[in-house]
Amino acid sequence: MQQLISSLASQHHKSDYNRSKYGLNGSPARYIPMSIHMPQQFYQLRAKQLNSACERQWWLSFTQPTQSHSIQDEIKAAMAEPLPAPALHPHPLKTSLTHPINVSFIIPQELVSLISSHALVTTYQYSPTRLDIPPPFALERLLDIRDIRIQQHAQKLGLCSIPQPLSSSHFLTRSNITNALQSAISSAIDPFIDAIKTPLPQPCERVLTTPLDSNLSLSLTMTTSLPNQPFQHVPARFSDSSITSEPPPFTLGNLLLSSCPGKKVRLTGPVKGRPGVCRDLELDLQRMRELGVRCIVCCLDDDELEFLGAPWSEYERYASKLGIDVLRLPIPEGLPPLSPSQLDAHIVDLINRYTLRGVPILVHCRGGVGRAGVVASCWMIRLGVCGWLENSSISTEEIVAAPRKDTVAYVQKVINLVRRRRSMKAIETYEQVLFLVDYVEYLRLNELRGQAEL
Repeated sequence: MQQLISSLASQHHKSDYNRSKYGLNGSPARYIPMSIHMPQQFYQLRAKQLNSACERQWWLSFTQPTQSHSIQDEIKAAMAEPLPAPALHPHPLKTSLTHPINVSFIIPQELVSLISSHALVTTYQYSPTRLDIPPPFALERLLDIRDIRIQQHAQKLGLCSIPQPLSSSHFLTRSNITNALQSAISSAIDPFIDAIKTPLPQPCERVLTTPLDSNLSLSLTMTTSLPNQPFQHVPARFSDSSITSEPPPFTLGNLLLSSCPGKKVRLTGPVKGRPGVCRDLELDLQRMRELGVRCIVCCLDDDELEFLGAPWSEYERYASKLGIDVLRLPIPEGLPPLSPSQLDAHIVDLINRYTLRGVPILVHCRGGVGRAGVVASCWMIRLGVCGWLENSSISTEEIVAAPRKDTVAYVQKVINLVRRRRSMKAIETYEQVLFLVDYVEYLRLNELRGQAEL
């Protein structure tokens, strides 16, 4: 089992990431996890992580954000200013103006409304997921359908070949608006596809009058909004009644991944062909806010922020100025969070405060693939956009004894989704993969305990 879990890390010598770099045989250097190869260093980093966990974590912005200009306005203002004396720099640098910070959406924007319109919020205390989403509307399935349709249209334009399309039986809804939703997906595909001629459907209202099971006590009247419509917010308090007369539309807040805002690295010249990066912290945070982000999860400690040229004092000041809340979860590079229970408390808090109210969250570490990828994976699992394990009827002893194969297979599916949305390098180490396995087992164990109390 250890070898199977290790093989899911992007640093594994035969991972897809290393095969893309070194060829079909992968990396010539065999991968050995840090906790096994360098145990002393691993435990030193863990000790530092424990100390950081005792510090303040939430930094809430209680003031209204000041009026900020768009990045386009910043560019125009910079162009209008007289040019300073040219600074001689032997190597080109990536900046916030020349290369806006790369932000990845976990849920494609065109699919947010569709998933939201088929989601039921569960109020069962021990439910492993906050939402119940029918399998046809799980993120993986919708991504497959979307990508196939993109390929179909691209083939019509003579750009590429495609596999066989999914049959219509793979796309079923719980309402009578199947055709409208299919059209909505088709019309939301990337703008470069000119072959789309299907008219955009009008928003279709659907009332869910019966929960899927006894654990779900909230039914919502939902509207499938078009992708370019503004975010629609869920009220601060959910009703406990099973049917509400005129509840507002329900749209999930997305989760975004990025590298560290304001990052400055390789300023003396390229390293292994990678150019230097000299970003502006305020511009990067401003871009995040323009994307709707109102909360940032920062996975870096003070020392690493300072090393990257984004000291915490400036970070907190600009975030407060822009009206962005910050949750700090410092994690050393290559390591996972401290414990599944501790992270789960934060994930549930983030989902309740922001995601279920239609407010986007952004998570970053240094590059937005390893540590941030772990947090994003747990958010996807806990929210329920990846579905849940088909067979949860197991004993507590089975979970405590060793990770089950179905748990590892489920974690692999989640990791593949994060890599699909961000980078094939996401979830880098054995320790991070093992944490995700432990996190799923933790949720399964809680579910079993809840069932025993009934």
